[in-house]
Amino acid sequence: MMRPYKDCVTIYRRIYIVCCSDLCCCRPAVATAAAALHNTAMSVLSSNDAWASWLQHSLQKLRDNNLERMLRPLVPTGCTVQVGDEQCALIQWVALMLPTHTYLVMSCMTYLDQPWQRCGVHIACLAAASLALLLLCEPQALIFMEEHEAWLRGQQSPDSCPDLALDPGSRSPAMQQHLNRIVLFSVNDYLGLSTHPALKAAAANAAWQVGCGPRSSALVSGFTTEHRQLELELARLKGTEDALLFPTGFSANVAVVSVLASAADNSSAVGYASGDTATTIKQPKVVIFSDELNHASLIDGARLALRGGSDVALCVYRHNDLAHLEQLLHQAPATARKLVITDSLFSMDGDFADLQGLVALKRCWGFLLVVDEAHATLVCGTHGGGAAEMMGVHELDAYVGTLSKAAGALGGFVACSKDMRQLLLNRGRGVVYSTALPVPVVAAARAALRVSQSEAWRRQHLWSLVRLVSDSLGVPALSPIIPLVVGDETAALALSKRLLQQGYHVPAIRPPTVPHGTCRLRISLSAEHTMFQVLELLQAIKSGLAALSGVQLRSLPHMRLPLHQWRVACVEQRQHPDQQLSIQQSKTVQPCRM
Repeated sequence: MMRPYKDCVTIYRRIYIVCCSDLCCCRPAVATAAAALHNTAMSVLSSNDAWASWLQHSLQKLRDNNLERMLRPLVPTGCTVQVGDEQCALIQWVALMLPTHTYLVMSCMTYLDQPWQRCGVHIACLAAASLALLLLCEPQALIFMEEHEAWLRGQQSPDSCPDLALDPGSRSPAMQQHLNRIVLFSVNDYLGLSTHPALKAAAANAAWQVGCGPRSSALVSGFTTEHRQLELELARLKGTEDALLFPTGFSANVAVVSVLASAADNSSAVGYASGDTATTIKQPKVVIFSDELNHASLIDGARLALRGGSDVALCVYRHNDLAHLEQLLHQAPATARKLVITDSLFSMDGDFADLQGLVALKRCWGFLLVVDEAHATLVCGTHGGGAAEMMGVHELDAYVGTLSKAAGALGGFVACSKDMRQLLLNRGRGVVYSTALPVPVVAAARAALRVSQSEAWRRQHLWSLVRLVSDSLGVPALSPIIPLVVGDETAALALSKRLLQQGYHVPAIRPPTVPHGTCRLRISLSAEHTMFQVLELLQAIKSGLAALSGVQLRSLPHMRLPLHQWRVACVEQRQHPDQQLSIQQSKTVQPCRM
């Protein structure tokens, strides 16, 4: 295969040699040109070497700090919270090694075993296979034994993945004996709807009738009646005038923050405030106030607004510290438009924003309040309306959500007023320049909304599991997201590995996702989990903590409820099992300084 840069270097060198041999023939101009070509070629090679060195150094630094992450292809099944993996591959997974597979399915393409070069890509056949898509008829999940061992050893997966038949009847006894079961406590499918028969039927019927639907931007021809019906149903769920669909929740957050923070002119006075200090702001037109633990999509939306050439300033207030937020509001120019953005249910800590307090501040300061309800939609509230419904808050300006978590599908949305929807539709680059969601995905999301209302027991069972974990581990579990903070990376990885060896996937969360010193295991509960599965996990966690000397669970200083208040709330919940847990916001909030 051609290597453009290397071949050019060879040519440059030959020209240089030829021209140098002709110097005696009085061709200084040619020799000068050849020398210039030679220097250019050497510069290109030097640049390539510099990038290659930087790449290897960066990867090694991640490995040295136990921060390298790997993709692990798993075998999906008919059960939301269980998957399959190969036994020996799981061992390799924990050891951070590249997996090998004895179960050969097909020849696949991969890179040659030689150093990677940016100049060209080499392709060859590899007679080994990774993992394939395998669907089982019973609600269990299997994993190739070799892949399971690779996972345990922490090995990477190969770059290819064979394609196995989806028909459960195609499973051979040889295939089944190479599979292990893993229970996932790492999915965001909180209601277990991704494998619900109603969603599968809705997606299948839509695909049979219209395929994926028009493949175009929503503004061009990708928007269908199915999309519009979903928007109206989401607006009813959130109690707003209208809603707008986005390809993902990430793109929805980026769009809503960057569009709402856009100013009228093209000047670029920018300020920043964080902690107890604030940079002087030169009369910005818009000031964004962001909780320090907000999701990366909200942060990126704010950063995009700062770089948009508008008069925008960014102030970051300490997590859930409304006194600090009010201080920053007071420091901001009175003439500036103010935008407050926050998660409602924080994805790594599992605690809630003080929405009642934020609404009280909104009444005083008149800011625009945008709340990301990604992890709370369909999970919190009597009807699944989210944390705002659970807390009795109805004065938010925009509800951002996702269809890829409790809804079990894919996509994002913003529920808001009709005017705001129109502005986002015309200015939000995430929707303007992206292909609309496939119709089967939209149909599945609509089915999820219906099931979430007709099968309310899913929410009740989910919150009963939350109380079970809280009672057993003695941690203030405030939501289906339960962080087990152990401190450093080594402890988190060790405990996660022990659980994986016993068939439970609880991922270790490390920097930069969480601050240094707060590495944790993130338990994510689902209505698909049984009480027995959770009890077994809790026993495995307790035995794992006992086996790892010096590793103890730590409490986060900013959790919304002290443990004794949580106990009182749990007792009240048991007296009224038909109602969701009522979270009373504490009057004082200990700020988290990180």
